[in-house]
Amino acid sequence: MANEKIFETADEFTDFLKNAGIEKISFSEVCERRAVQTKDMLEVVMVKKVDLLAYKNAVIYKCTLITDELDELYESLNTQGFEVNRKSRNIT
Repeated sequence: MANEKIFETADEFTDFLKNAGIEKISFSEVCERRAVQTKDMLEVVMVKKVDLLAYKNAVIYKCTLITDELDELYESLNTQGFEVNRKSRNIT
């Protein structure tokens, strides 16, 4: 069974991957309006988040970020030399 290690920031995540020799990242993004339960109401809100995922030796490395700068983050990862597989997790 795979273990999971979670990182809080993109810098912490990428620094670890570089030191571990991991070069491939899955960039799974959500960028759409979704219904979200807030207190006693159901509201439609804009959701922009990304799950950065990597895998090595039965360990999943994960960093979840809520950000408006999805394109900038994607470009930054490519610039740092990672092979980034970008996927949409939008419902619609």
